[in-house]
Amino acid sequence: MKDMLKKVLALCLCLMMLCSFAVAEGTDEWLADETVDEAALNAGESSAEEEALMAELAAMIDDPTREGEVDLSDLSVNGALPDHVVNILLIGIDNRSVELESGRADANIICSINKETGAITLTSIGRDTAVKVPGYKSRQRLNTAFKYGSNEDIGKGAELAMKTVNVNFQMNIQRYVLVNIHGLADIIQALGGVDMYLTAEEAKAINYELFTKEPMDSNKGREKLAKQDGVQHLDGMQAVTYGRIRNLQGQNDLNRNSRQRVLLETLLKTVMQDMDVMKLMTLIQTALPYGRTNLTLDEMLSLGMAVLGGETMKKLSEGGEILQQFGIPVDKQYAYKKYGEVSLLYINPDRLEKTLGDLHMMIYGESYYNPELFPD
Repeated sequence: MKDMLKKVLALCLCLMMLCSFAVAEGTDEWLADETVDEAALNAGESSAEEEALMAELAAMIDDPTREGEVDLSDLSVNGALPDHVVNILLIGIDNRSVELESGRADANIICSINKETGAITLTSIGRDTAVKVPGYKSRQRLNTAFKYGSNEDIGKGAELAMKTVNVNFQMNIQRYVLVNIHGLADIIQALGGVDMYLTAEEAKAINYELFTKEPMDSNKGREKLAKQDGVQHLDGMQAVTYGRIRNLQGQNDLNRNSRQRVLLETLLKTVMQDMDVMKLMTLIQTALPYGRTNLTLDEMLSLGMAVLGGETMKKLSEGGEILQQFGIPVDKQYAYKKYGEVSLLYINPDRLEKTLGDLHMMIYGESYYNPELFPD
């Protein structure tokens, strides 16, 4: 029984934190439908169009207009959703600090755990999606919600982010997990790193990101990856960077999502199959400075037992994919629209109905979309 509890705790800890960045929006993410300068992208640089849009959005973040105070004791949950699924908002914070602090939440992922079947569904929401942030005028991009609320307290930022997702996507989220890049990298490092099959182009991209473009750590003792196809051992930061690769020639966001799924499943399989008490304690000690959650221990134990005793473990034993995945916006179900001087990803009400209907079907097997809940 003790061994089972250890595995449950390890699974919960790592599931929440790994998901938050293994399927996170990269900090330079732009959807494949957007017209960009291919030469600049393939060279690893941002295009002029990207830089201009980034500047516009940054200006908007720095000058938000408040409508009034927000009651965060009311998270605007959708009471029509069944309670046999627990929806948790995984928030990946875009800052380079080792400490967990305020910043833009470039990863907003709904982790849905079915308590009856143990199934897990992950739904990532594009960071530039236009949403109504409660208490603020005009449409904002989604990743501002956490920043607005966390200026004084990152817990309040998580609450505003949950309320924003509930209001705009008709969800019932009341639990969250926060993590940053360094947290995920150190967790993977505590697992001993990971062996991944890389193409020569992927290996080159990882080297470029960590040694030239934007080193995330000191690189002490790290050697560059071989620029060749084949299995290579990645340390924690290299693995995180693998999951954030974008813009290889001839590829798009779907290829990046595929890498993230491969990385996530590899890591979760390691946690679920190869865990002992020393590794568990190391992971807990590693994770604590980088993460925060309002899940209780009892909730983690309950969810962990459901996962270990259900469909996810069965899929693991059969060698199949262990997660269901969904993404918002859905391909060809959005457009760019200007709000003032800022362009954001917009999903019109008709397409939102289809998108959220598909989301609910993925999680619940039935749609609970209600047009009366669509924000003004």
